[in-house]
Amino acid sequence: MISVLIAALPMMVCCVLSVLIALSLFSRRNMAKARLLVFMLTAAVLYLAHFVYFNRQMAVIPLTDILYNFCNPAVFPLYYLYIEELTEYRPNRRAQILCLLPSVLCFLAVSIIYLLMDDEETTRFIQQYLYGNEFTSLSGFPWWQGVAHSVVRIVFAIQIPLVLFFGFRRITAYNTVVESNYSNIEGKRIVGVKTLLVLFAITSFLAFVFNLIGRQRFAEGPEPLAFPSMMFSLLLLLIGHVGLSQQFSVQDIEAEVFQESESMPEDGGASELLEGIKKLVNNEKLFLYPNLKVSDLATRLHSNRNYIYHAINVEMGVSFSDYINGLRIDYASRLLEECPELSINDVIQKSGFTSSSAFYRNFKKFKGITPTEKRSK
Repeated sequence: MISVLIAALPMMVCCVLSVLIALSLFSRRNMAKARLLVFMLTAAVLYLAHFVYFNRQMAVIPLTDILYNFCNPAVFPLYYLYIEELTEYRPNRRAQILCLLPSVLCFLAVSIIYLLMDDEETTRFIQQYLYGNEFTSLSGFPWWQGVAHSVVRIVFAIQIPLVLFFGFRRITAYNTVVESNYSNIEGKRIVGVKTLLVLFAITSFLAFVFNLIGRQRFAEGPEPLAFPSMMFSLLLLLIGHVGLSQQFSVQDIEAEVFQESESMPEDGGASELLEGIKKLVNNEKLFLYPNLKVSDLATRLHSNRNYIYHAINVEMGVSFSDYINGLRIDYASRLLEECPELSINDVIQKSGFTSSSAFYRNFKKFKGITPTEKRSK
């Protein structure tokens, strides 16, 4: 009974998370979460195949093994497509289909060879290769099936660094867009997904190592299987939690960010515009507006948002969020010195921050100390 629960744990986690993600889609249609749902359902089928394997349900292993050899090389590309939906304003649907081509080819190869094998060859392959990790003694179609399974492992291993590299690049570019257009970046930047991308890569690498060792080593009892089962279940819980919590995506950023001309002002014009920005923001204390955006400055100055971006990010060498939050922290620091009767929460509200976590993080970033330490001095 314990071994059955251990083998079923990742599958059950995927099923529960799939239901929660599906329910969240009823309240708000979101393509990124739809991609996450496809990823979670694929992972559920993958761990269903594991469950069948570890419980030695020989009659259905050919079917579940075919599904396994599709899902195993598909989960990483599907997670990447989830990241792409979060970060890409107009994703290339044809390129997304190509991302799944290797897993489809693996599926077709394994399926065709299973159809060509007779019952005796299928039984021999399952016993000698899947459970015995023995390849050299195979011949005929079982030998080719072993080759196909080895190719699936190689495809899976190649995907890990590719998804890690391109996933990081997309997330970094998206976060740069957010920081360059919003003063309040709480809940808008992608933080947890980047961390999970690393955890996902590490866990997948370990899964590849486990495959090299041989799954049959973990089919001998509940103890060897307990560690990878708990590890994958925990990772899936984290992925589901971050995915359900991430409400903001590239589709929530104003379309103008991606549609305006990329022309930049002349050097003299940029310097003049920068002075206008500083006067407007400081004289009218616009930095105290909690949800101030670059587009707000562009409207007030009758300018182009790209001009504003160039003046702040290039001429000043800081992101828009850092520029505004730096002014807010300076203002908050003066309040702490000059108005000791104000509580920290009052200072947070008066200085334009929407959350205490953002205030404390930025105060430490710009002043090197906490607000409490500042007040005590």
